[in-house]
Amino acid sequence: MRASVKAVESRHVPTADAAPADAEAPRGAPSTAADPGSTTRAAEAAEAAGAAGAARRPLPPRAVELLGLALGVGFIAAVALNRPLSSDELWSVAAGQWMLSHHAIMGLDPFSYTEAHRRWVTDEWGSEVVLASLVRSVGSWAYAVYAIVLGGGCLWASAAYARVLGARGGRVAAIVLLLAGGLAGTVVYDRGLDFSLVWFPLDLLVLAKARRDVRWLWLLPPLCVLWVNTHGSVLLGLVVIGVELAWSLVPRRVVRRVGGTLQAPHPKSLALALAASLLASFVTPYGPGLLVYDLNVSRNPQITKYINEWHSPDFHSAMTLLVFLVPLALLVACLWTRRLPLLECSLAAALFVEGLRTERIAVYLMLVAGGLAASLPARRPWSTTARRGAAVVLAGLGVVILAAPSVPTGSVSPAEPVAAFDFLQSHPGRIFTEYSWGDYSIMRHRATFVDGRTDLFEGKVLTQFFDVMNLTVAPDPILAAYHVDYVVWAPHTALSVYLAHDPRWRVVERTAVASVFARRAQPNTAATPRVSPSSSAQTSSAPKP
Repeated sequence: MRASVKAVESRHVPTADAAPADAEAPRGAPSTAADPGSTTRAAEAAEAAGAAGAARRPLPPRAVELLGLALGVGFIAAVALNRPLSSDELWSVAAGQWMLSHHAIMGLDPFSYTEAHRRWVTDEWGSEVVLASLVRSVGSWAYAVYAIVLGGGCLWASAAYARVLGARGGRVAAIVLLLAGGLAGTVVYDRGLDFSLVWFPLDLLVLAKARRDVRWLWLLPPLCVLWVNTHGSVLLGLVVIGVELAWSLVPRRVVRRVGGTLQAPHPKSLALALAASLLASFVTPYGPGLLVYDLNVSRNPQITKYINEWHSPDFHSAMTLLVFLVPLALLVACLWTRRLPLLECSLAAALFVEGLRTERIAVYLMLVAGGLAASLPARRPWSTTARRGAAVVLAGLGVVILAAPSVPTGSVSPAEPVAAFDFLQSHPGRIFTEYSWGDYSIMRHRATFVDGRTDLFEGKVLTQFFDVMNLTVAPDPILAAYHVDYVVWAPHTALSVYLAHDPRWRVVERTAVASVFARRAQPNTAATPRVSPSSSAQTSSAPKP
């Protein structure tokens, strides 16, 4: 205690690597004792240097992630506000409005005249009711709000999932921005799928969290209840849980030998969660039969033959190449580092192969690729130059988002036959129109031959439609069998040219988008006899122009 007191009281306390306070200055060195202001100037210089260092200090990782998330949501908002209405969203909101008005789930189809006797299984009924409720609440802004909220939910869930896998700061922001660029077109186009793009990364997030705390697994059953009532892709969510369970049963020595990481340590709890999730998927207005229905739709050869989103990708598109090359590069990187996140690598490989068969899978491949990117080993911090370059890019993206043009909310795409249906508003009768225009026909309260609800028409009706469209049979027997009064079709196409030279039909209206053909009052029935809808279509040569 005496030594300590003496040390405190001493005026000359030497420190490591420092000369005593009263040490003699070297010859020729400037004297600080002669200039009392030099100490003040030195302190000011040190303070300025500290301030400069603080100014160069990078943003906290969390702030970078929030900035990336804000820009990603902003990009989705810019795309949503710049896209007019078309396609599936038109029948989706009509279906939701019907259910809200009748306080019931769909029974017999109310929108077509070809399948009015058939029950329509609306596996997306929840998303349709949400969209229609938004339309009631906020009017035409509902479509943009729907896309922005669900797109933002997808990005938030993906960012949280990336953080659980170890990503921080700039890597999380980069994952979010790349996902926003890849998913924006899908989010603003396919309204039912939007919910699936939230549930899928949440499924991955819950499983990643459960590797540390098994209690997270009990969020999976309620998640599946929400999923199965908003989109048919709930089967994919169950497959994800099954893959996680399968890897948890593999011996650890085998996992270590292949370089596997992130193995779930609770196989029994996973098995219970999978069983509970499967049972939860039965909680629908249709019971367990809805899962069987969704499975049959995904494997229906007629749907995969005729519908573009079920076709193999078009690799002439630069965007499509990126969607597949980026996950492939990330898989190679995982193999190179011998750090294979088991669930993510398995899903990426399976979705990559399946995505080559049907482009509908590509959106899920992108979300899994975000998990692969997050699980790669951490890299050294970016240099000052790299950070400045990234800041310039982000600032430019922000300017682009703010300057992006928009269309009036709720406006219909100019590709829809608006003028043709305006003409037909005062002409009652059945209409045969193009597949993509059937959705607009529902919006105008005109019954359809077929429309975007492909699963409802699979079978005879879909075959007849494409036979007429492609002129593989004479059109009039099928059109007469269904008592079609008007044909609304794009000009200068095969069917339009055929009908223009068919004496049973005449052009009654021409617009920039569509021509309207009306059946003549007394058609030449001797040329082509009528057949019943149930009879097989006849093959006949087209009349010469």
